[in-house]
Amino acid sequence: MLSQQREKIDQLDKQIVALLEERMTVVTEVARIKAENQLAVLDGQREVVLLDKVRHYVKEAEYEESIVEVYRAMLTISKNYQIKTNGK
Repeated sequence: MLSQQREKIDQLDKQIVALLEERMTVVTEVARIKAENQLAVLDGQREVVLLDKVRHYVKEAEYEESIVEVYRAMLTISKNYQIKTNGK
């Protein structure tokens, strides 16, 4: 029973990693566009809108805060990556 659930988690983790890599590819492109157009990395309003969307995507209310927290962490990582990529 436990091993079956762990196997499911392993399969989900593979999918999540693939999606995160795809997301980071897009983040890299966003960083390039921002640098070319001399735009700031931080867009606070975009973050507010994104986190609100995420809250609405969550179907199980008990998971909402945890999932939003994961997205906050992803946004921080994304911003740090963009800063590192753009040398700013």
